[in-house]
Amino acid sequence: MIPRKKTPGVHQILVPTDFSPGSSRAMKFALAVSERGRRVTAAHAVDPFPYRLGPQQSRQLKCRQAWVLAQESMARWLQEGKFSACDSIVIEGEPAPAIINFAAVKGADLIVLATSARAHAARLMLGAVAEEIFRGVACPVVVLGPNARLFKRPKLLRLVFATDLEPHSLAAAPQIFKFKNSLSFEVLVMRAVHPDVTSRSERSRIRMETRLKVEAAIPPRLRKHIKQIHVEFDHPVKAITAFATARKADAIVMGIRSGGELSRAATHIPWTVAHRVIAKAKCPVLTIRG
Repeated sequence: MIPRKKTPGVHQILVPTDFSPGSSRAMKFALAVSERGRRVTAAHAVDPFPYRLGPQQSRQLKCRQAWVLAQESMARWLQEGKFSACDSIVIEGEPAPAIINFAAVKGADLIVLATSARAHAARLMLGAVAEEIFRGVACPVVVLGPNARLFKRPKLLRLVFATDLEPHSLAAAPQIFKFKNSLSFEVLVMRAVHPDVTSRSERSRIRMETRLKVEAAIPPRLRKHIKQIHVEFDHPVKAITAFATARKADAIVMGIRSGGELSRAATHIPWTVAHRVIAKAKCPVLTIRG
């Protein structure tokens, strides 16, 4: 029997959970945007560090206790949140590396997680660990920041694609269209340029450069969904979040660099643009690794 070829789009949605209210928000969003044929899986990582030290008998006892607690917590979280429509699994490992590895094995097409966007936080869905996940996985990640407003039936129909025209950013553009599930799907492209550029001719050149590079990055058959290409001369975080709010965007899309070998150190730098946009945005942020 010839295996059926996987069709483009989103089929497997993964929701990392630490059983917090933020994780519940992420699961509600994932279930709301999931459609027929999409599977949603909740995953919790048990950090083995506490039971890797000490006498063998003590380690074994701590290991059993940790796994029993995790499984009981998962069952209670699913029941209290009424998340009967999803699958669930408990895995072992440090939160971010374990989730990244499981997403690859699972073949996840999309990850949904919530964050407080605070760099000093230590829990799974907070700050640095969330950023380590979205910089480490191959699939797109929807990040719900602390100010993201969720509606009862969220849809990804109007997306603001924020780009600085860097290769990693433009490389993410074609992947946006895997979320196209309606004829009304539209993408608004915006580029933020430092306000120190005041020359009229230079601003005109930048606008033309932006249009040409964006159009070159998107396949011709998909360009009809680009409803606007806008350049704002302002500080990036302010410009991106204000533009998305004014256009009533369902999500902001950002192409990001891979974390690479320095990913764990890089995610502890709180002033990265993606991190600050997530912290301030009033809608979810969809990160795509370019």
